[in-house]
Amino acid sequence: MSTPDTVMGEVRPESDCPQDTSLVRLVYRRSFALPGGDIWEALTDPRQLSRWYGTFTGDPATGRVELTMTDEHDSATVDVRILRCTPPAGFSLDVDGWLLTVDLRTVGRVTTLDFTHSHVPRSEAGEIGPGWQYYLDRLDAALSGGPLPRWSDYLSLVDEYR
Repeated sequence: MSTPDTVMGEVRPESDCPQDTSLVRLVYRRSFALPGGDIWEALTDPRQLSRWYGTFTGDPATGRVELTMTDEHDSATVDVRILRCTPPAGFSLDVDGWLLTVDLRTVGRVTTLDFTHSHVPRSEAGEIGPGWQYYLDRLDAALSGGPLPRWSDYLSLVDEYR
């Protein structure tokens, strides 16, 4: 087992919640030397999504799909509500109560992906944070043709996200 050496996410206080709450945002930024359309397809095309994250059933145009995770870390099936979809700039989702936002920006030959998981109880950030790092590393591997990471390598990051 080894510790991933990829860019970690940040744990930030929520700015739109009452001060006495203990909610945080998990924020990740990744850059790819690929056109934005390629990243968009990896995030939204069922065939490409299945290579690194999961599969979905249903028609996204209805604003709802059912997502099934397909990796060693998780195999759950969850309801997904599409809150915003602006191809190829990004989308926001409610995934079984989790508020997730993806924004893409391309400058020259580099596309930056900003991923945010909002309203995370601080007490759960250590369990959730490494998971998103793992999935973003899987996305990177799928796009670059490299080997997919192993979930067991991410367990050591729990304290880094607390």
